[in-house]
Amino acid sequence: MKVSTDNEVREMYDPTADSYAAMMDTEIALPLYAETLSRLSKSIANIQGPLIDTSCGPGHMLSLYRERFDEKRPIIGVDLSPRMVALAGTRLGSGVDIRVGDMRCLEFVKDGSAAGAISFFALHHVDPEGVRSALQEWWRIIVSEGQLLLATWEGNGPIDYGTHSDLVSLRYTEKEIASWAKSAGFSVSRCVVEPVEGMEMDAVYLEATRQ
Repeated sequence: MKVSTDNEVREMYDPTADSYAAMMDTEIALPLYAETLSRLSKSIANIQGPLIDTSCGPGHMLSLYRERFDEKRPIIGVDLSPRMVALAGTRLGSGVDIRVGDMRCLEFVKDGSAAGAISFFALHHVDPEGVRSALQEWWRIIVSEGQLLLATWEGNGPIDYGTHSDLVSLRYTEKEIASWAKSAGFSVSRCVVEPVEGMEMDAVYLEATRQ
């Protein structure tokens, strides 16, 4: 199935970025975020390089990581939506690299230079080939023994947005995500399906090491 184009995704997120950021002000307090970022922080404690959020939205995960776990590590945020990038820039302040970009093509990041990469709830906007491309790109930028942390909506087929949006996006199974990550060169340490508070869909959460 053909997913919505990048422009269509951007046109959906730009006008809703401020309300999404307000929602995340509360959402980021859920234990899930601190727990996953804590494991990530411990895994990369002795690894040099920035932490890159490849779909950073308004910057909440990078902000939580910096405030709770490692205020000194360089952080980089990338998002398809200019408005999300603007909000993330305001949240994270000066001296932080936040830019508009595509998670599948991070040309400004050198090979094997990042300690870790994050992607939470963005892979549903790309087709299976796009997911594989993103994973290959993240493998490229992450240093050996660096970490990948991702979450995406679990299941088969398109997401039903009801009357809220005409976007076409896809869910993926735990087995698909784990298999694609392994094929890209990652060693998967954790891949689970868990419910998401307030949502009818479950999510796949994966943690992996770049081999």
